[in-house]
Amino acid sequence: MKKLFSIILLIILTSFKSYAIDENIPQTEEEWFKAYNSLPWEDGPLEFNYNEANSKINVPNDFSILKGEDAHQMLFWLNGISFDYVDMYALRSSDNSQYMFFYTDSGYVKTDDWTDVDPDQYIKEIRENYRVGNETRKKNGQPTIVNVEWKKKPYLDGIYNSVYYALDVTWSDNRSTVEGRAIILGREGYTTASYVGGERGYDENMLLNLSKIHKFNPTKEYKDWKAGDKVAAAGIGALLATTLGVKYLKPGLLAVAAVFLKKFWFIIFLPFIWLFKLFSGSSKKKKS
Repeated sequence: MKKLFSIILLIILTSFKSYAIDENIPQTEEEWFKAYNSLPWEDGPLEFNYNEANSKINVPNDFSILKGEDAHQMLFWLNGISFDYVDMYALRSSDNSQYMFFYTDSGYVKTDDWTDVDPDQYIKEIRENYRVGNETRKKNGQPTIVNVEWKKKPYLDGIYNSVYYALDVTWSDNRSTVEGRAIILGREGYTTASYVGGERGYDENMLLNLSKIHKFNPTKEYKDWKAGDKVAAAGIGALLATTLGVKYLKPGLLAVAAVFLKKFWFIIFLPFIWLFKLFSGSSKKKKS
């Protein structure tokens, strides 16, 4: 029995070690080659069965994807901060555009509080919240955020049951990046999909395409909700504010929004993928 316990303990410890994030961020081109090629990239076109979300993602032919722990590793190397909630990460070979997906089993999110959304107030808080994360970035030798502006103000799409928005971020190394997000609503929760513009800049079609390549399975779509199904603790307005890391300011609703804020506290500091090291065309050297 003692020997059996020792074997089980060894297996557990080995498993934890195998999934540990390598915190040594590549610095040279050779190190990036080695790091990139050490991960099990899957090339599109392919259909990703997103079981956590009861959905599917149709990955285009010019994207390569990583799932789960492998996605977490790549994102840490790129950003110097943890993205351990991400389910799938996709990188486009032609221009380094990126997609990222994760799902939240919140219940059905109502949209009747959309009129409470205040983009002008939100952007003020976003700037302050993003600067808080700069200390972590400095510690890891990464550029810091200097300013943030709306590229696309929050927009509710009633056809695809999604919310879109995009932010233009200015960095301390004199670069600018555009980070977009789609909140895609389903019957039992929602998928958050992020888009980072690549070397050719921001393409709004890439952002809007998120709700087209991601499809909830039959009976799991937003329109399939029925009386008696679980309903989320807060509506889309509170959810949007939370994903942006801002307070939901309408009187009487702050406590409801706190439910989301408590669960997704990390979003306040890390609401997007921040691409600090864009691979050049030659840098994406895959295994033959």
